[in-house]
Amino acid sequence: MKKTGRLKRVTLENDFGGPISFTGKLENEAMNYCERSGELVSEKIYMSEKGRTGYSVATRKDEAREKRAYLMEDQGETCLVSNGSILLGMDTDNLITFFAKVLDEQATEKSADELEYIRKQLEVVNG
Repeated sequence: MKKTGRLKRVTLENDFGGPISFTGKLENEAMNYCERSGELVSEKIYMSEKGRTGYSVATRKDEAREKRAYLMEDQGETCLVSNGSILLGMDTDNLITFFAKVLDEQATEKSADELEYIRKQLEVVNG
């Protein structure tokens, strides 16, 4: 679902790093429920006023909850990625290769529909 609106202060909660705060707006969001696993997944993509991309994913299965957040900045051949605690600078081509390998490893665990969904989400993030 495409969103438009004013810039506002955004804080993305993160169980695996620090909270990530920036001024920006919600660009896209999706919520999916897998009946087979009973897992609910909520994803949001934000664009900051400085052109960075904020990404949050929250999962819930039974009583277990998990929140992850990242702030990414495309600098051409390099992409900076932060989880609120650690900042990594990665070669953009290597980062895309890394994502492809992760998706390939998950292919044995995921259905074709789920992999197509992940592929589409990566396309949205990468423009």
